Formats: sequence, C-alpha cells, structure tokens
Amino acid sequence: MIDLFTRGPFWVRRIIQKIWSGPARDGSEGVARGLGGGRMHNRERTVGFAVVFGLAMLAFFAGAASAQLTGVVRASGGILLEGVAVEAWSVDRRLSAVLSDSDGSFSFPQNVAVRTVMLRAGALGFEVLEVPVVTGLSSYDLVLAEAPLVLEGLVVTREEAPCEMRRDDSKARALWENARSRYQGVMDTLGIATYLAEADTIVPIDKLGPLQLPTLNLSQRGSSSLLRFSWTRRIERDGYAFKVRRTDGGEPYDSWVYPPLEADFAPHFVDDLFGERHRFIVDDEREDGWSLAYCPEKDDKPGIRGIIDLARDTTFVSVEWIFQTPEPVEHAGGRALFSPLLADSEIAYFLPSEALTWRAVPEGDYVQRYQRYEGWLVSPGDSVPLLPLRRNDPR
Repeated sequence: MIDLFTRGPFWVRRIIQKIWSGPARDGSEGVARGLGGGRMHNRERTVGFAVVFGLAMLAFFAGAASAQLTGVVRASGGILLEGVAVEAWSVDRRLSAVLSDSDGSFSFPQNVAVRTVMLRAGALGFEVLEVPVVTGLSSYDLVLAEAPLVLEGLVVTREEAPCEMRRDDSKARALWENARSRYQGVMDTLGIATYLAEADTIVPIDKLGPLQLPTLNLSQRGSSSLLRFSWTRRIERDGYAFKVRRTDGGEPYDSWVYPPLEADFAPHFVDDLFGERHRFIVDDEREDGWSLAYCPEKDDKPGIRGIIDLARDTTFVSVEWIFQTPEPVEHAGGRALFSPLLADSEIAYFLPSEALTWRAVPEGDYVQRYQRYEGWLVSPGDSVPLLPLRRNDPR
C-alpha cells in the first residue's frame, strides 16, 4: 500500500495532517480535526480518509499514466502510419515492441519507459528511424523518411557481386545458424492462419513499394502442415518455381508459380533445406546488425538469392529474395518484415508481420502485392485453424 503519510503527494500529506490529530493521550475516543479546525469523530474521520485515499489514487494513476512513453508515427508528408513496428531499447537490449495503431499512436508502460534510452521504428517502404529518449520527455513524434524499393539495385548491385564469389563465409553461416535457433522450425505439425489487409497494384519499376497504396482489402489466409510439406517436397524436386500458362486480355503467356515465402511458407528461411541449398556471405556489418547475402549452391533448377537483415541481437529483421528462373524471366521477388523478439519470449514462430511481392507482366510493368498480417494463429494438427470472429477493422 502507498505510504500516503510520508511518500504521497505534498498536497495529500497536508490534508492528512489537517484531518488526523492522532489518538487522545488519555486513551479516550479518538478525535481528529477537520479541515476547518473543528473536532471530527471516528465516522467523520473514516469518511475523510476515504475521500483523501480516493484523491491520492487519482494522483497516483495520473502520475503513472504520465510516466508512460507515448507518441505517434507519421510519414515525412504528415500522413499517420499504422502497423509500424516501434521498439523500446535499453543500453544493451530490446525491452519491448508494439505496432502503431490506426491513428499512428503507440505507447509503452511505465516499467518499460523508465529503462528506455532509444526508440526504433521501421516499416516496409521507409528508412529505419532511431530516436534517443530524453529525460523528462515522454511523448515523441516519429517521422519516417520514405525509401522506395529499388529493384534494379536489389537485382544487380547488391546481390550478384557476393554470389559470384562462390564461397561460403563461416561467420555468415554461424550468424544464420544462431538466428534461426531463436525460432520454431518448419512447424510441420501445426496449422496456421491470419487475418490480413492487402492491396494489389500495377506500377512501373521505379514505383515499386507500398508508399502509395489504395484502400487495403480485408482478407485471411492459412495453411495446413501438409500443404507446407508439399511445397518443401516440390522445392527439393523442381526448385523454387514451376511454369504455368496465364491469360492477360485473352492472350495466353508463359509464367511461373512461386512458393509463398512472404506468408505462411516464410519458415523455409530457417529450415535445414534452405541452409543446405545456399551459401552465406556477410554483405554488411553495422552497429545495429548484419546483412547476409545468400546464394544458391547450384543453378540447375529455379532458385532464390537475396539478403537477410539481422538485428544486433541476431534476430531476423527482414528477408529479401529474387527468383532465378529460365525464360520467361519475371524478375519476381519479395521482401518480408518480422516483428522483433523480446528477451523473455518463450515460443517464437518465424512468421512475417508484413510483406511485399512483385513480378513483371508482359507489358513491362510490375504487379506488386502488399500484405499486412493482423496476427498469426497457430494450433496443433493437420487442419487450418478457425480464426476468431473479427470485431475491429484493421485498416
């Protein structure tokens, strides 16, 4: 219980001193003095303390609320951003992580706020922002700079050079092994499902990125362990793509079907099969983590190559990939972001928080699909779990 006599707010202690005069020295009925100086008997004194205690509680909880760490996340143009991962960091570790609400707001409780020295925010299509927490300032306006996806750099500059080196970096592989050990594996006995908000757009190559999306459509997706197992077997047999015929405006054309690495098949990136089929190279080492390039060991089947970004605690931040196929080359690929893990997390499933995929169409533009996952439901068994009734619109 709060010691209102010695540690309560100053004004509360003053009122108590006015009300309470202590028990009579001769042992007679306890008497107190009211705020006006008159004598107050037990019943009145009880009522007085109830009032003071209620006021003290209001003061206490108001103080606790003010000690929270709050703020809003917006784009540089002023638009409030929903679904941005905001992390609270102490000097040496991530303390907590939340997603911004539909009005861009976020908050951390007092027990996190008092230990936080830095806020970190990031989302698809934006630069990562790090803001130091200043003593005495409890509300922050986080403005994220836009960073459109540069596909040409992703395809050529950033990945082909490491992959041409034809070597496996032992340090990079050790980092990947350590990172994947933080998560459940292929989840081969679990069904998974999620609600999501998504949008499909057709854009030229220089407009790739989720920065100017139309209204998001509400949907859901899921998979059984058997379906994901079939994708694993197909990759073992045929590689990471298989050819199909599509129709566009009545004209058929050849295309490819790709595994859903951006969604429920993302656990493949921490699977043994992925490690066996790829070499790893440290592409960049920074103060906040590492970028690992991964490259196919063989090129006799459709494959993938790309970049894995790890945080400094060796958890996954994001994965980027480009599919390598024979003709027709669609320059298809994707990028998935993963929610931060907390130090006390018991079970961590390797499932993304948001993702973007793209592929070229015959006209030369790109079809891109943005998906933001509301939260994955995981349950044992071979069937897709039934999602609970949605009560709120995640947009």
